[in-house]
Amino acid sequence: MTDSGKSYLIGALEEKLFHDIPAHKEELAGLAGLFVRREYPRKKILVMAGERWDRAFFIHRGIIRLYYTDREGREFNKDFFREGQLLWPVAPSARKNDSLFSIAAVEDIKVSVCRFASFHSWLADHSYWEKFALPYAESFAEEKFLREYEFLMNPAAKRFQNFCVRHPGLARRIPDYHLASYLGITNVSLSRIKKSVDFNLC
Repeated sequence: MTDSGKSYLIGALEEKLFHDIPAHKEELAGLAGLFVRREYPRKKILVMAGERWDRAFFIHRGIIRLYYTDREGREFNKDFFREGQLLWPVAPSARKNDSLFSIAAVEDIKVSVCRFASFHSWLADHSYWEKFALPYAESFAEEKFLREYEFLMNPAAKRFQNFCVRHPGLARRIPDYHLASYLGITNVSLSRIKKSVDFNLC
């Protein structure tokens, strides 16, 4: 990674990931040094289901999706991640076992990539792991509960509107068939919903 790229990553880590944790730039320089910059085209699979997910991805540009594939080859989107987010195996089982889902680029992406074992060791060695991991685990659990509630209690139109509120601008960037899969509806239903609500709010 170039010096300018490393400086950018240090600033991004400080702003996006360590804003609530007092960390010195010199220390973050050490963490940033573990990452390498990569670019991947849209639809590139970063982790295939059945493989071990052993990397952390910091997204500089683009969208990444997590998705399940059933025996008939149908895909069901689990989640989306965008610029400024760090994607890593939060659940301990995801770090010990082969992945149950795949990870792929929705758009052309620019990411910084680090082996998770190195990432974890650096945080643990600097006494940051608990401070860093706990908020992520809490956010992960909160998102899971909210998504479950959405599917059980809200009609499709409400789920779409809530997605737009929580993720401004994302609905316009994600292909309809991916968004429909995430919302648990068909492309036709999503098209009707878009016509019935103010899509400008998305």
